[in-house]
Amino acid sequence: MSWQESCRSRLREHLDPRGDLAPPWERFPDYERYTIGWRMGAGEDWMGLWSVFLEQLAPDPETRVAYLRRHAPAPISWADVVHGVLYPAEEGDDDSDEDGPAAAAQRRSALLEQGLIASDVAFGTWLGQQRELRWPWEWHPRPEDAARYSTRELWFWSRQVAELRKGSGWTPPGVPETWRACAQALETGDAGTIDPRRGLLSLARLLCAGHVKAPWELGLEPADFADSFEDDMGYVDAFRLWGMSAFDDALQLRRYLEATRAPPGWEAWVAEQLPVD
Repeated sequence: MSWQESCRSRLREHLDPRGDLAPPWERFPDYERYTIGWRMGAGEDWMGLWSVFLEQLAPDPETRVAYLRRHAPAPISWADVVHGVLYPAEEGDDDSDEDGPAAAAQRRSALLEQGLIASDVAFGTWLGQQRELRWPWEWHPRPEDAARYSTRELWFWSRQVAELRKGSGWTPPGVPETWRACAQALETGDAGTIDPRRGLLSLARLLCAGHVKAPWELGLEPADFADSFEDDMGYVDAFRLWGMSAFDDALQLRRYLEATRAPPGWEAWVAEQLPVD
């Protein structure tokens, strides 16, 4: 049995009571658009099921708009996929002259107007799926591992905790010894002094505190960027790792840059390292 045949045979067990299969951005909101997670494991399997589901969905735009409206809006980074869902006949049309940046911008604008995509929407989708507050040491024994391998989920958890901390009676549990460096940040929202040489730990502490400081807020320079994904990466590189997971659209990123008053030199670095539409 081929993989596609396997997906067809298993599709029915994944359909909701309306006969829908949730689109991938709703099923896995903690997966950014271009993560390798869509090409392996559960994400790859869901994409296969979704491809089979869309094959069976009537091709007219009315049916497909209705399907999309029954589910969470997609992040703007998924605009090309949403357009393909609406107009399947255009998929694979190599002769189309509608593939330039201007045409892509027009499609995004139309989808935004219809409410089928939205800025910074994945966090709300993820939050709506949470039944209880989970603690990151349940996922990874060390904060560095959580910051490296579950960056987006840790970011969403950070935003959830930041809201809870505003209420009365915020009392987080005691942290394991391996997370001791994050205890103050989690309890008070104050990450304390950040060591730029320990990028992943610093990122984890800031996420526990509920606010990721930009490297320019810490007095760092673009020259401190080493273009590293190694475990001993510095803070600028860890910030890049977080930014790749955190920002699904240019508007969301622009709000962050304005809030942190990014200097012109850093804006050029951001445009190169964190390109978003």
